[in-house]
Amino acid sequence: MIEHDPYRIADPDGLETPAMVVFEELVDRNLAALCEQVGGAANLMMHVKTHKSEAIVRKQLAAGVAGFKCATLKELEMVLDAGAPEAVLAYPLVQSIKTRRFAGITADHPEQRVYATVSAPIHVSRLAEAGRARERKLRVMVDVDAGMRRTGVAPKGVPDLYAAIHGEEWLEAAGLHIYDGHEHFQDPSGREAAAMAHVRDLQALKQKLEGAGLPVERVVGGGSYSYEYYARTEGFHGSPGTVTYWDINGVLGKPGQPFRWAALVLCQVVDRYPDQLTITTDLGNKAVAADPALERRAWLLGHKDARLLLQNEEHAVFQLPEGTLPEIGDYLLAVPGHVCPTAIRFPGCYVIDGEGAVVDYYPHTARDRL
Repeated sequence: MIEHDPYRIADPDGLETPAMVVFEELVDRNLAALCEQVGGAANLMMHVKTHKSEAIVRKQLAAGVAGFKCATLKELEMVLDAGAPEAVLAYPLVQSIKTRRFAGITADHPEQRVYATVSAPIHVSRLAEAGRARERKLRVMVDVDAGMRRTGVAPKGVPDLYAAIHGEEWLEAAGLHIYDGHEHFQDPSGREAAAMAHVRDLQALKQKLEGAGLPVERVVGGGSYSYEYYARTEGFHGSPGTVTYWDINGVLGKPGQPFRWAALVLCQVVDRYPDQLTITTDLGNKAVAADPALERRAWLLGHKDARLLLQNEEHAVFQLPEGTLPEIGDYLLAVPGHVCPTAIRFPGCYVIDGEGAVVDYYPHTARDRL
């Protein structure tokens, strides 16, 4: 038995390490806390890149979420096949093979509302070609740049791009999307001020477009730092992802939130060096996301002073205070620094109930990018 309340695994010997484990009660708790925080699930377009799991999508649908945001066409197919009423592909499509596939996905789900996002004229023209080939009108949102300069068009360029979509026979201008992922304000007042500045910009854009006779069907905004401000704005939807599972980045970036770590990695001590106070585990960078800095890449439950010194593909070396060194063969639970790219390291996750029993297995349905 591994036990670090409320985390329990009754039979870790039954799981081949490293293994991703999801504590079902904590996922449900996170979802309930999120819905309460934003005034109801209907105000959310949940991002599925965190979990890539149809089983989690169905949980979120059961809670009443309005729809989903996706980063890949595979994620888009997953949420629509699960019955999502709406889905946004928040990634610009340039390849014709992808725009044709997007048009095919929309045709396969005629009763569901599916949106592409664009930020440049070439995105518009490629989607228009795909819609024309299918003889099917495609819904398109303009991706608004919040200052991140990754994708999106500056607010002043939105009206012209939106009008260009509206002018295409096989496209329907259907809303606005914004992601402010570069604004990592730990202070709640700073987060709110930054997000609400974007909200006001979007409200002004929406009013201007509608005044010109252009309908704005949806406004979707924010990420795991700012989603609540968009979700609580009349007529807007917030789009969090990480909060489903939570991670180290969430705790350090947004302290005081009502969420618990719900997805961890079970690993094992494979070697031990008492003279240097280190252990070697099988928590390599193939088992946990390597994009955070080394010291924030993984924390060990029950060993708050453990420090990650070295990580390779299959190994992770931790240093611990004297007298606290685990033994070879001991099992450990690691909290990922960044849970979203940790999930893709595994084909699925083992579902653990409140008693520590493995009760299900959730395949990572959309793990493959394509």
